[in-house]
Amino acid sequence: MRQASTETNITPIYGATILVIAALFLIGLLAGQQWTTPETLWSVLQGQGSIIERVSVLELRLPRNLLAMLGGAALGAAGAIMQGVTRNSLASPGLTGVIAAAAFGVVGTQTFFTPDALWLPVISLGGGFLGGMLTFVIAGRGRLQPERVVLAGIAVTALCTALTTGTLLVSGSEAAELYYWLAGSLMGRGWLQLKLVAVWLILPLVAVLLLRRPFRVLQLDDELALAMGLAVGRWRLLFLLLALIMAAALVSVTGPVIFIGLVAPHIARRLIRDQFQHWLPLSALLGGLLLLAADTLARQLAFPQELPVGMLTALIGAPWLLYLLNSRESAHGG
Repeated sequence: MRQASTETNITPIYGATILVIAALFLIGLLAGQQWTTPETLWSVLQGQGSIIERVSVLELRLPRNLLAMLGGAALGAAGAIMQGVTRNSLASPGLTGVIAAAAFGVVGTQTFFTPDALWLPVISLGGGFLGGMLTFVIAGRGRLQPERVVLAGIAVTALCTALTTGTLLVSGSEAAELYYWLAGSLMGRGWLQLKLVAVWLILPLVAVLLLRRPFRVLQLDDELALAMGLAVGRWRLLFLLLALIMAAALVSVTGPVIFIGLVAPHIARRLIRDQFQHWLPLSALLGGLLLLAADTLARQLAFPQELPVGMLTALIGAPWLLYLLNSRESAHGG
């Protein structure tokens, strides 16, 4: 009976989140330099409408919305994994050097080589893996204290950012385009970019959602998890690899989009309280919601120009990080 009550209490949260995502998705299909009316949108979805209207909705806005929703879900889930597996409330792809290192890998490769677009997710994954490993090595083994991980992540991010800036100085005519890409944006992303990363995002996302039980056990003390028959080290490594794949692969097509992986899991954690079985799916939903909202605002706030979506997520996430750090200091001081 208690389990049924728990499920009943969490249902409105899922329902409200899905409704907001659906509303944002609809607004994303309507919004643009020339807004589409609901009547026109309905006719386009039925295969009617002018060529310009069909291209605007089906070739530009629809894949962009799908990429924002899927990419945000991947970042939200990746952040929850990093925070849960390391038991570090400040861990996230953007604060562990993964995103900055992945971006450096892409910028460096595009500057000195001419890789096929199909290789960009793999290149991004390689850079993100090296950045994440370097952060955890610097932070030290064992309990991975939150402050040490954050400081190590800042150091790795600063290093990768410096290397990226140095690379841009010799990139020639591509520098302007790469600078804008580094701000994080979904502008101009279509079906090609969505297809490039869909497998890298969907498969790990489905895997982590199916593996919620071992993820819950990893929240326990290591000795207790081992007593329950869980191979803690192997499962921790598997979850971290899945999180890294999702975060780094997205960078290859959107550029660095930071703080979604930090904010979404924290909001989800506050909503679910101690119902940890809902942490991963709700973090994914909220990540998709946040990136959809940020992309919609990026298209309209500076109309007719478009703001980098990474700038908006940073404006949201940076104060949140300061709040979390201050909360931890207050708790330690009390």
